[in-house]
Amino acid sequence: PTLPRARLDTYCRRGSGKTTGSSVRIWERLLFVVALLLSRVPPCRTLPKKARGGGGRAAIARPHSTANEDAVVVDDDKDAKRVKTSADTPDNVPFKRYHGAKLMMEDSVFAELELAEAAQKVGGVRVRQHVNPLKASLQSQAPVPAWTDVYASTARPLVVDIGCGGGRFDLMMAKKYPETNFLGVDIRAPLVERGNKWGEYAGVVDNLHFAECNATVSMGKWLKSYAEDCGSKVETVAIQFPDPHFKKRHHKRRVVQPALVRALAEGLTPGARVFLQSDVKDVSEDMRDKFERFGAHLFDLDASLHDTSAVDAELLKANAKSAVDAAAAAFEEDEKARLRREKAEKEGYPGRRKDAEKPDGEDAKDKAKEAPTPAAPEADDEGDGWRSAWAAAGDREGWLDENPLGVPTEREVQTTSTNGRCYRVMLVRNNTAV
Repeated sequence: PTLPRARLDTYCRRGSGKTTGSSVRIWERLLFVVALLLSRVPPCRTLPKKARGGGGRAAIARPHSTANEDAVVVDDDKDAKRVKTSADTPDNVPFKRYHGAKLMMEDSVFAELELAEAAQKVGGVRVRQHVNPLKASLQSQAPVPAWTDVYASTARPLVVDIGCGGGRFDLMMAKKYPETNFLGVDIRAPLVERGNKWGEYAGVVDNLHFAECNATVSMGKWLKSYAEDCGSKVETVAIQFPDPHFKKRHHKRRVVQPALVRALAEGLTPGARVFLQSDVKDVSEDMRDKFERFGAHLFDLDASLHDTSAVDAELLKANAKSAVDAAAAAFEEDEKARLRREKAEKEGYPGRRKDAEKPDGEDAKDKAKEAPTPAAPEADDEGDGWRSAWAAAGDREGWLDENPLGVPTEREVQTTSTNGRCYRVMLVRNNTAV
């Protein structure tokens, strides 16, 4: 609004070199609106140098970063400290902004872990929310954990949490069920390291361990190793709130793929359970359909939790029959991809073909590093009329209302606190051989 008239004329000047009064008034109004909006933008505040952990962008604490989880101990006076409660956080602030800090408070469901002091000593971590599991560096088999070193007793049954994230779920489960061993698996090493440190501070080390691996590649061998080397069994495998990878071209990066279905079927004994859960319906449907499409002959809905009376027996039988052929075809494609990858690595092009075209777009770096892994067939793309029989279970579109494990994850706490819904399925390994 304070722009000189001469300069304003240059902005409004037309081809004829003349400026009309109406155009000047329009520009004056537009500039006034812009100035008004800019005046309402709060100034940017930077953290003091000490709070940055020595400078460096990755060390700066941000509202959605787990680094804020160390800000949960407050000083009431010079000599006394206490753990924050939800009353210390403004009510009008969205839950997500202080999600990590709220999970540490004394009225949280994870309060008995007493991680407030541990979080200050361990410190926060900064990790990418989504990791591309198809990178060539993640396609090799991860070493099997030394079970006798990480667990006090290997005679106990094992519960595996694929995609453990922050690890509070595993810490709570290990503390609640000391006669069961728990293994938290994640593809991001910083979360694994912090989980093990938190376990030490919480005093939960005898029956809990966190390990890094790409579950789709390594989990089958790990499950077999625990059953054969320890003489025990894997009781449950949980896949909860995995990375959604919403874009259709990224669906091949989702954790539940035919290879993982086959690996779990090979590593689990009859009666073992697989628990699937997400707050995104499309992701839960995709996980359930992958298990049914490629493993309906190997897994069943848990009849003790799901009402299976409404399931079409003929459709279920047809899906189980087609799953045998679909699983065999997926196995052949995986083997071809493995041979192509090994050949490319020998030629000096790890994880990609020699004649691969240079990718373009926002994901060029990730695509260039992707191994030639086949994408799982989509039911909509094939157009073969395949339908899920498990979706017809009598309870709320086939989903469980309550978490049968009894302990929520961090994401589950956030979802339920905002009145969101979680879509859950419990499967059981049957007696059919792979």
